[in-house]
Amino acid sequence: MDTEHAALSKQILDGCLRTKPGQRVWINGWDHTLELASDLAWESRKRGCEVLLTVQPEDLWLRSMIEAPLELVDNVPAHFAAALEETDIYIYTLGPRKPIPWDKIPAERRKSVSVWLDTRYDKSRFAEQWAIVARKKKVQMLAIEATLATQERAEQMGLDLEAWRRVMFEGCSADPKEMASHGRGLEPLMSGEGQVHVTTPFGTSLRFRLDKRPPDYSYGLATEERAERGEVLFLPTGGIEVSAAEDSAEGKIIYDAPIRSGKGQVEGLTFQVSQGRIKQFSARSGREIFERYLREGTGDENRFAYFGFGLNPKLRYGFTQDDKVLGSIILGFGHSGAKGGKNIASGQWWASMTKATVTINGQRVMEDGRLLV
Repeated sequence: MDTEHAALSKQILDGCLRTKPGQRVWINGWDHTLELASDLAWESRKRGCEVLLTVQPEDLWLRSMIEAPLELVDNVPAHFAAALEETDIYIYTLGPRKPIPWDKIPAERRKSVSVWLDTRYDKSRFAEQWAIVARKKKVQMLAIEATLATQERAEQMGLDLEAWRRVMFEGCSADPKEMASHGRGLEPLMSGEGQVHVTTPFGTSLRFRLDKRPPDYSYGLATEERAERGEVLFLPTGGIEVSAAEDSAEGKIIYDAPIRSGKGQVEGLTFQVSQGRIKQFSARSGREIFERYLREGTGDENRFAYFGFGLNPKLRYGFTQDDKVLGSIILGFGHSGAKGGKNIASGQWWASMTKATVTINGQRVMEDGRLLV
């Protein structure tokens, strides 16, 4: 554990954030991540940084979400905002340790829950207010997603805890330079116009059109540009995605890798897509999980949204990070506003494929799961 934390702290402070003496670092950890938070604080001080360490107890957080006055839950307290204004780097662990019991949180209060603290994914007033201050002060923000690998979450998802933890923490150590070398080769191709053709040996054959939209990418660096946008770098990281012309997708999609979710596993999920919409679907198992996703949706849940490539060479399939595994591609449906898309939906469905061959404007950029750029 100590070696694991020391390696992660070094990667975060030296590789991702490139900390400098005199910087002011705020570290916020869930109560199940105190050892890691303490190690980060110590390593920050060794590098000459001023440190503020705060702790989020799981029980207090959940009780607040359920019954605290909404004005306290919805708004960033003045002393939080004041601390953030004096912060150069904000590092936080993701949690809570147990899966969030959404059924215990009143429906009218669920929109106030901020899980990621990033307005690309959270729509709470708290996240919006936090982002305003973070953008103004250009705070570098980094979240450790690896801390979601807990016994309680592993049991819910049917994962081996030790294997999951190992993959997550190893994934955090991927070299940003290696991921960026692939991503920067893909950026100009994915941000232009033209046709994309995706095929796999498992039966996928999908065509769609790019529409001059900016790619959403993460190579493992908490850059100044990211800070100016108020965006968080999540670890493990490594991927590039872009929304595409929503009505242009035509063909067949077969997700060959099992799809894990908090509601169960889906295997052999197959879509027939026409004019960007899912017209038919089937699955070997877990069909009811996807049916529920469609049934509970309020808009464009069945509409094509985006595609992308995984770039992290340290991650493996089957451990909640399939979209970031080097050699994978991702195809997503539903909500796409966070990636500059036009779909309006209450949910999002994405999954990865292996061994894909991809051409963009006739140029082969991936063959049998191997990137060529």
